[in-house]
Amino acid sequence: MRSVIYTILFAVATTLSAQINAERMMLIGRNALYYDDYALSIQYFNHVINAKPYLHEPYFYRALAKFYLEDYGGAIADCTRSIEINPYYINSYEVRGLSRINLKNYEGASADYEKAISIEDEHRPMWHNLVLCYMELDSITRADSTLTQFIRRWPQHADGYLLRAEIRTMQGDTLAAEASADRALEVDPYNPAAQSMKAQFLMYRDKYSEAETHLDEAIRLQPKNARTLISRALCRYQQNNLRGAMSDYNLALDIDPLNFIAHYNRGLLRASVGEDNLAIEDFDFILDIDPDDIMTLFNRARLYDQTGDYTRAIRDYTRVINAFPKFLYGYQLRAEARRKTGDVRGAMQDEEHILRENVAHRYGYTTPTSRQANRTRKKSDIDPNDYQQLVEDDQPVKTYDNPLRGKIQNKTAETKLLPLILLSGDNTVASQRLVSTYTLEACGADEQTISTFQQGIDHTMQADEMPLAEAAFTAVISATPQFAEAYYNRAYVRAMRGNTAGAKDDLDQAISLRQRFPLAYFNRGIINLQLGNTTEALADLSTAGELGVHQAYSIIKQQRTAKK
Repeated sequence: MRSVIYTILFAVATTLSAQINAERMMLIGRNALYYDDYALSIQYFNHVINAKPYLHEPYFYRALAKFYLEDYGGAIADCTRSIEINPYYINSYEVRGLSRINLKNYEGASADYEKAISIEDEHRPMWHNLVLCYMELDSITRADSTLTQFIRRWPQHADGYLLRAEIRTMQGDTLAAEASADRALEVDPYNPAAQSMKAQFLMYRDKYSEAETHLDEAIRLQPKNARTLISRALCRYQQNNLRGAMSDYNLALDIDPLNFIAHYNRGLLRASVGEDNLAIEDFDFILDIDPDDIMTLFNRARLYDQTGDYTRAIRDYTRVINAFPKFLYGYQLRAEARRKTGDVRGAMQDEEHILRENVAHRYGYTTPTSRQANRTRKKSDIDPNDYQQLVEDDQPVKTYDNPLRGKIQNKTAETKLLPLILLSGDNTVASQRLVSTYTLEACGADEQTISTFQQGIDHTMQADEMPLAEAAFTAVISATPQFAEAYYNRAYVRAMRGNTAGAKDDLDQAISLRQRFPLAYFNRGIINLQLGNTTEALADLSTAGELGVHQAYSIIKQQRTAKK
């Protein structure tokens, strides 16, 4: 991401000159957008908006840049402004709809697509996405009715039949669903989604060899699809091809390193071939993300047990038992582990519990047998007795049709406050990248106030002098209440001292005094994250990024990724 901030002066002599500059800035901005330099393109569109705020296109293109930076809230705001200026520009509805989908606002997204289709009904991706929104809202009747119109308009488009297969599956009519998948393959045999869906129906009927053939074709057509590789791994596992299944899980994790199912299933396969330590690594990864995943905890406990790490095994067994107090096999294994550590009393307590439960139910319990062949479970199924079964995904991801080009910039930035604003020569606020240079006299500051401001800066540099720094900036604010940068600096000091609420109040005041204050927006965004105000934080970071603090978009992306 480029750090250069381009300053374009629009103070021109004639309207024609302004028009030429605006057109040129639009062209440069669109070129930057085309080459995926989204943050830079936003700066150019800012210049056009400042010069000609009545044009709808710069708002749309700025929204598009924000969309690719995963600043969905900012994209929605810009699209809304574009629509207010020109309510017949369907591209703005499209981007706003896609942004709302990413925020799981399917009602709002469907309203956008409905409006866009009422303006221009030949835009196939909008029909496709509208059907999916209705499905997300469980409005199957509306989805089916809209899809009928979709297929009537585009009868040779495979996606329509794939959508129909999904709807029929939701309705429980698997025969009709598979017939729709077959029709999709007839229309387009080179569609990887159609090949994958056909394979799923074959897997439901235990026809794993035939399913693998379709998955082979899907992977050939789309080799970087982790979900398809996981499906083929399951097929191979069901045919006892453990080496092939392991290879597919490895490839899937190369593509999608955070994939839960691939880690879990690979962990089970590694355990089954004696690679206990590698299996523990897979389960550790899952538990770092979801510490309360009971099935993973129990599998890791057994591996700790098998590798002689009884203390950790007992810890994990205890967490499983706390979640499932009727799971007697867990008590038995914990009792055995406790005996191995010399905790005879704890072992006897577990064994007495098992005996009491057996007597109470008047029958003995049986421990789980080894993993049976041809058995899997759904990801959402939680039964400790099924701990050795591989996982299938029961939460299919709907693929929204996005005809817009571009890829997300993957920049990294630390989630921390930007530093103090300093003084430069001649008693001016330093133009610390994005702070406008101006004389302090403009705020009514005298020499004593300026000296106190500098003292506050000096005290901040010493960790043990933070109280003195806060007192100095407070004195400056009392003397010059219009000095926005003094509030900004005091907010920084207060945040460093743990007073996040006070820091937020100061940043609120700084922004009210200087509305285009990018550093203050950025720091308020960070403070809002610390306070748990995620929506407000993302809005502040969006404004900061729009005003030139480009690392704000990296923080936004990190928050989106963490939420996923």
